[in-house]
Amino acid sequence: MFSNVSSVSSAAKLRRPIIESIGALAGVALVIAFVEAAPAQQSESHPANRFERSMNVDIPVVLCIDDNPSVGGQPSGGAYAKAAANGFRSVLTLRTKADGVDLVRERLMVEQNKLRYFNISAGAKLPRHEQVDEFLALARDKANHPMLINCAFAGRVAPLMMIFRIVEQEWTEQRAVQEASLSGIKSDSLRKFARDYLAATKKKTADRSRQTISR
Repeated sequence: MFSNVSSVSSAAKLRRPIIESIGALAGVALVIAFVEAAPAQQSESHPANRFERSMNVDIPVVLCIDDNPSVGGQPSGGAYAKAAANGFRSVLTLRTKADGVDLVRERLMVEQNKLRYFNISAGAKLPRHEQVDEFLALARDKANHPMLINCAFAGRVAPLMMIFRIVEQEWTEQRAVQEASLSGIKSDSLRKFARDYLAATKKKTADRSRQTISR
Protein backbone atom coordinates (compact mmCIF):
# COMPACT_ATOMS: atom_id res chain seq x y z
CA MET A 1 0.00 0.00 0.00
CA PHE A 2 1.01 3.62 -0.15
CA SER A 3 2.35 4.09 3.35
CA ASN A 4 5.45 5.07 5.28
CA VAL A 5 6.20 7.93 2.94
CA SER A 6 9.49 9.73 3.41
CA SER A 7 11.63 11.94 1.23
CA VAL A 8 15.29 12.76 0.80
CA SER A 9 16.98 15.49 -1.22
CA SER A 10 19.00 14.51 -4.27
CA ALA A 11 22.28 16.05 -5.33
CA ALA A 12 20.77 17.63 -8.41
CA LYS A 13 20.99 21.40 -8.56
CA LEU A 14 18.19 23.92 -8.84
CA ARG A 15 14.83 22.09 -9.07
CA ARG A 16 15.72 18.78 -7.48
CA PRO A 17 13.99 15.49 -8.16
CA ILE A 18 12.30 14.19 -5.02
CA ILE A 19 13.02 10.58 -4.18
CA GLU A 20 10.40 8.95 -2.00
CA SER A 21 10.23 5.49 -0.52
CA ILE A 22 6.84 3.82 -0.38
CA GLY A 23 6.73 0.54 1.50
CA ALA A 24 4.65 -2.61 1.12
CA LEU A 25 3.60 -2.24 -2.51
CA ALA A 26 3.79 -5.78 -3.89
CA GLY A 27 7.17 -6.20 -2.26
CA VAL A 28 9.81 -3.49 -2.57
CA ALA A 29 8.96 -0.35 -4.50
CA LEU A 30 10.78 2.88 -5.18
CA VAL A 31 9.07 6.06 -6.14
CA ILE A 32 11.26 8.39 -8.13
CA ALA A 33 9.17 11.52 -8.27
CA PHE A 34 10.61 13.51 -11.17
CA VAL A 35 8.54 16.39 -9.89
CA GLU A 36 8.85 19.92 -8.69
CA ALA A 37 6.62 20.19 -5.67
CA ALA A 38 4.55 23.32 -5.36
CA PRO A 39 5.16 25.33 -2.18
CA ALA A 40 3.27 23.62 0.59
CA GLN A 41 0.61 25.72 2.29
CA GLN A 42 0.63 24.18 5.74
CA SER A 43 -0.99 25.12 9.00
CA GLU A 44 -0.04 23.91 12.46
CA SER A 45 -3.48 22.37 12.92
CA HIS A 46 -3.58 20.51 9.60
CA PRO A 47 -0.24 19.91 7.88
CA ALA A 48 -0.66 18.73 4.29
CA ASN A 49 0.69 15.28 3.54
CA ARG A 50 2.86 14.70 0.48
CA PHE A 51 0.06 13.16 -1.58
CA GLU A 52 -2.15 16.18 -0.96
CA ARG A 53 0.69 18.39 -2.13
CA SER A 54 1.11 16.20 -5.20
CA MET A 55 -2.27 17.47 -6.40
CA ASN A 56 -0.46 20.72 -7.22
CA VAL A 57 2.22 19.00 -9.28
CA ASP A 58 1.95 19.28 -13.05
CA ILE A 59 4.15 16.33 -13.95
CA PRO A 60 3.77 12.64 -13.11
CA VAL A 61 4.95 10.71 -10.11
CA VAL A 62 6.99 7.70 -11.19
CA LEU A 63 6.62 4.40 -9.40
CA CYS A 64 9.39 1.96 -10.22
CA ILE A 65 8.62 -1.53 -9.04
CA ASP A 66 11.45 -3.92 -8.17
CA ASP A 67 13.72 -5.21 -10.91
CA ASN A 68 12.16 -8.68 -10.84
CA PRO A 69 8.62 -7.78 -11.90
CA SER A 70 7.45 -11.33 -12.51
CA VAL A 71 7.95 -12.04 -8.80
CA GLY A 72 7.00 -8.88 -6.96
CA GLY A 73 5.91 -6.38 -9.53
CA GLN A 74 2.12 -6.62 -9.53
CA PRO A 75 0.52 -3.90 -7.41
CA SER A 76 -2.58 -5.00 -5.53
CA GLY A 77 -6.07 -3.62 -5.95
CA GLY A 78 -5.66 -2.20 -2.46
CA ALA A 79 -2.64 -0.20 -3.61
CA TYR A 80 -4.64 1.41 -6.38
CA ALA A 81 -7.52 2.07 -3.97
CA LYS A 82 -5.05 3.87 -1.73
CA ALA A 83 -3.74 5.86 -4.68
CA ALA A 84 -7.28 6.93 -5.58
CA ALA A 85 -8.01 7.86 -1.97
CA ASN A 86 -4.90 10.04 -1.96
CA GLY A 87 -6.00 12.03 -4.98
CA PHE A 88 -4.39 10.30 -7.96
CA ARG A 89 -6.56 10.44 -11.06
CA SER A 90 -4.78 8.15 -13.52
CA VAL A 91 -2.30 5.33 -13.85
CA LEU A 92 0.09 4.90 -16.77
CA THR A 93 1.97 1.62 -16.99
CA LEU A 94 5.07 1.30 -19.15
CA ARG A 95 5.31 -2.41 -18.57
CA THR A 96 4.64 -5.16 -21.11
CA LYS A 97 3.37 -8.72 -21.03
CA ALA A 98 7.01 -9.80 -21.16
CA ASP A 99 7.35 -8.45 -17.61
CA GLY A 100 5.06 -11.20 -16.40
CA VAL A 101 2.25 -8.73 -15.74
CA ASP A 102 -1.42 -9.35 -16.53
CA LEU A 103 -2.24 -5.99 -18.11
CA VAL A 104 -5.93 -6.80 -18.48
CA ARG A 105 -6.19 -7.56 -14.76
CA GLU A 106 -4.26 -4.42 -13.96
CA ARG A 107 -6.60 -2.28 -16.07
CA LEU A 108 -9.62 -3.76 -14.28
CA MET A 109 -8.12 -3.06 -10.86
CA VAL A 110 -7.29 0.52 -11.80
CA GLU A 111 -10.66 1.27 -13.38
CA GLN A 112 -12.55 -0.34 -10.50
CA ASN A 113 -11.03 2.39 -8.36
CA LYS A 114 -12.33 5.11 -10.72
CA LEU A 115 -8.85 5.88 -12.07
CA ARG A 116 -8.02 6.37 -15.73
CA TYR A 117 -5.76 3.65 -17.11
CA PHE A 118 -3.19 4.02 -19.88
CA ASN A 119 -0.55 1.65 -21.22
CA ILE A 120 2.51 2.48 -23.29
CA SER A 121 4.39 -0.80 -23.67
CA ALA A 122 8.01 0.31 -23.37
CA GLY A 123 9.99 -2.85 -23.95
CA ALA A 124 12.88 -1.37 -25.91
CA LYS A 125 15.82 0.46 -24.36
CA LEU A 126 14.64 3.72 -25.89
CA PRO A 127 11.00 4.43 -26.77
CA ARG A 128 9.73 5.01 -30.29
CA HIS A 129 9.00 8.61 -31.24
CA GLU A 130 5.28 7.81 -31.42
CA GLN A 131 5.43 6.59 -27.82
CA VAL A 132 7.01 9.86 -26.73
CA ASP A 133 4.22 11.75 -28.51
CA GLU A 134 1.64 9.63 -26.69
CA PHE A 135 3.36 10.16 -23.34
CA LEU A 136 3.51 13.94 -23.80
CA ALA A 137 -0.17 14.07 -24.73
CA LEU A 138 -1.13 12.17 -21.58
CA ALA A 139 1.19 14.22 -19.36
CA ARG A 140 -0.14 17.51 -20.76
CA ASP A 141 -3.75 16.62 -19.99
CA LYS A 142 -4.57 18.20 -16.64
CA ALA A 143 -7.49 15.79 -16.23
CA ASN A 144 -4.91 13.02 -15.72
CA HIS A 145 -3.11 14.75 -12.84
CA PRO A 146 -1.82 13.54 -10.55
CA MET A 147 -0.70 10.64 -12.71
CA LEU A 148 1.04 7.57 -11.28
CA ILE A 149 3.46 5.99 -13.74
CA ASN A 150 3.99 2.32 -13.12
CA CYS A 151 7.12 0.72 -14.59
CA ALA A 152 9.65 -1.94 -13.73
CA PHE A 153 12.80 0.05 -14.33
CA ALA A 154 13.67 3.73 -14.06
CA GLY A 155 15.39 3.47 -17.43
CA ARG A 156 12.04 3.07 -19.17
CA VAL A 157 10.65 6.39 -18.05
CA ALA A 158 13.90 8.39 -18.06
CA PRO A 159 13.94 9.17 -21.83
CA LEU A 160 10.26 10.15 -21.72
CA MET A 161 10.77 12.48 -18.78
CA MET A 162 13.88 13.90 -20.44
CA ILE A 163 11.85 15.01 -23.46
CA PHE A 164 9.11 16.30 -21.16
CA ARG A 165 11.65 18.43 -19.34
CA ILE A 166 12.99 19.93 -22.57
CA VAL A 167 9.71 20.41 -24.42
CA GLU A 168 7.30 21.30 -21.62
CA GLN A 169 9.54 22.81 -18.96
CA GLU A 170 12.21 24.38 -21.16
CA TRP A 171 15.10 22.67 -19.44
CA THR A 172 18.43 22.78 -21.22
CA GLU A 173 19.48 19.61 -22.98
CA GLN A 174 22.44 19.25 -20.63
CA ARG A 175 20.31 19.44 -17.52
CA ALA A 176 17.64 17.06 -18.81
CA VAL A 177 20.21 14.52 -20.01
CA GLN A 178 22.05 14.72 -16.69
CA GLU A 179 18.88 13.84 -14.78
CA ALA A 180 17.90 11.05 -17.18
CA SER A 181 21.37 9.52 -17.08
CA LEU A 182 20.86 8.79 -13.36
CA SER A 183 18.77 5.85 -14.59
CA GLY A 184 21.90 4.20 -15.96
CA ILE A 185 21.42 5.02 -19.64
CA LYS A 186 24.53 6.54 -21.21
CA SER A 187 24.45 10.30 -21.69
CA ASP A 188 25.55 10.03 -25.33
CA SER A 189 22.59 7.78 -26.17
CA LEU A 190 20.16 10.07 -24.36
CA ARG A 191 21.55 13.18 -26.04
CA LYS A 192 21.25 11.62 -29.52
CA PHE A 193 17.74 10.40 -28.76
CA ALA A 194 16.66 13.88 -27.62
CA ARG A 195 18.15 15.59 -30.66
CA ASP A 196 16.68 13.06 -33.08
CA TYR A 197 13.22 13.37 -31.52
CA LEU A 198 13.26 17.17 -31.47
CA ALA A 199 14.50 17.31 -35.08
CA ALA A 200 11.76 14.90 -36.20
CA THR A 201 9.14 16.93 -34.33
CA LYS A 202 10.35 20.16 -35.92
CA LYS A 203 10.20 18.57 -39.37
CA LYS A 204 6.65 17.30 -38.82
CA THR A 205 5.57 20.75 -37.68
CA ALA A 206 7.14 22.37 -40.75
CA ASP A 207 5.52 19.81 -43.06
CA ARG A 208 2.09 20.47 -41.55
CA SER A 209 2.58 24.21 -41.96
CA ARG A 210 3.49 23.80 -45.64
CA GLN A 211 0.45 21.59 -46.23
CA THR A 212 -1.81 24.15 -44.58
CA ILE A 213 -0.43 27.00 -46.70
CA SER A 214 -0.75 25.00 -49.94
CA ARG A 215 -4.46 24.33 -49.39
